Amino acid sequence: MKILGKQDLSDRYDVVVVGSGAGGLVAALTAASAGQSVLVLEKSSQIGGTSAVSAGTIWIPANDGMTEGGIDDDIESARRYLAETVGGGEVVDAFLDHANDMLSFLRERTSLELVASLGYPDYKLGLEGSRYGRAMQPTTYDSRRLGEWKDILRRDENLLQYSMIEFKQWGSWANFPWDELRERTAKGIVARGAALVGPIFQACLEAGVDFAVDAPVQELVDEDGVVRGVALVDRQIAASGGVVLACGGFEWNPEMMEEHLPMPIPIRCSPPHNTGDGHRMAKRLDVRLDHMDEAWWAPMVSVPGQEVDGQRVGRHIRSERQSPGVIIVDSTGERIVNEAQDYNSLIRSALEASRGKGIPLRMFVVFDHRFLERYGFLTYAAGDELPGWITTGASLTEVAESLGLDAQALTATVERFNKFAEAGVDEDFHRGDSPYDQYSGDSTNPYPNSNLAPVEIGPFYGMEFLPGAFGTAGGVATDARGRALRTDGSVVPGLFAVGNVSAHPLSTGYPGAGSTLGPAMTLGYVAGTELAGTRTAAEIGGAQ
Repeated sequence: MKILGKQDLSDRYDVVVVGSGAGGLVAALTAASAGQSVLVLEKSSQIGGTSAVSAGTIWIPANDGMTEGGIDDDIESARRYLAETVGGGEVVDAFLDHANDMLSFLRERTSLELVASLGYPDYKLGLEGSRYGRAMQPTTYDSRRLGEWKDILRRDENLLQYSMIEFKQWGSWANFPWDELRERTAKGIVARGAALVGPIFQACLEAGVDFAVDAPVQELVDEDGVVRGVALVDRQIAASGGVVLACGGFEWNPEMMEEHLPMPIPIRCSPPHNTGDGHRMAKRLDVRLDHMDEAWWAPMVSVPGQEVDGQRVGRHIRSERQSPGVIIVDSTGERIVNEAQDYNSLIRSALEASRGKGIPLRMFVVFDHRFLERYGFLTYAAGDELPGWITTGASLTEVAESLGLDAQALTATVERFNKFAEAGVDEDFHRGDSPYDQYSGDSTNPYPNSNLAPVEIGPFYGMEFLPGAFGTAGGVATDARGRALRTDGSVVPGLFAVGNVSAHPLSTGYPGAGSTLGPAMTLGYVAGTELAGTRTAAEIGGAQ
């Protein structure tokens, strides 16, 4: 165990937070800002959890950036939209009612800068209550502001430090200022998830929150059904107010995945410490676990050499499947999905299609040379040497044979798709019809549909990708105040849960970009106010 800035920890705190993702840190900062003594215990050697290696986007309806940008939104519209996509309930209501309180609190207490992506649509735009602009992105953050703890902040070491705002502005890998990004990264400027977590971590340190890394919690300490603290390997630490579980999902636990998920997650991009520890500890106290069959699904590829803490991780493919000139096929060589839809829906649609065919789910991207040179592909940029993990062939037949696909079927699929591209209408899967698809397309594409272009100019390329996940999405059931619930519906005094260790309120759908982090941070704020002994943001200085 490594303690940050102190010789030893106290034996007693008002609040102990298990895990250091964005939700847990917001809970810690909220409680500390109200005068509570707070300890954050992190299992790994770095602060930030899955949040720090994410895109860092948070979904906040009726945010002030929308107002400034002239987009009319209100909480009741968002409530109607969520009723259509994920259902309702008191935890959904708690998120909606307090999301902007959380935002105001962070703006007052931290240096976090968030920008509303005004052109970014909800994933199901067209449903009642949907809007543009609810996704908010962090700008970059200089990790040198953390002083000696700069390197304790987790970041995605497999990518250079560009923000998602810049990603949209530059349009494709071919347009990225790689030299500038290398220089930025070398200086310690971080982006995306690390830029979200960094300012909150800094504010926690300034507020007197204690931190220990390499500090896995073994058990919850309870007396007469009340959680009183936590047990580490060699000591117990009391929590007079309560314990907040914020220690992630179970996507790195094969046994739990086999028991709960519709299919195992073969690849993920989260740190390998998310092994369901919080679920296990809570279950021992008869806590109810809900939505355990849910995950935040996304298409991912395995790029050789890309690891997190020594474990192979996946790379989310986004523009590599959404830009015009690429298709996705299954093991029969046929298209099975709209390639441009949101990542969670894509995997769910592909799984449904494979079950309908009675075959295992396998997916391949196939594209041509024009696509590769115009958009790049993951680590490849135009003019580079082609990496060995991309299959290439002078013809579609060669690519099919290398990938183990039926060449005749693949050729027929491409011929049909090319006719759609020329006409501008995808008759099979309606790619390019929705506002979300169009947001992800190429407005400079010379073909009628910004998401469609023929796959026709050799050489041709392909590779298999996998049904990955950002994390699992089910766990500890809570009430609207973040308190854990037993199987009989009663509250477990002294126990709270936020983020992927909890039964996430948006887990049954994916309403928009940032649907994981927005509620996690908001409900962390709600739990923090509860632990601070108050119900309102005004009492801890967050309300405007």
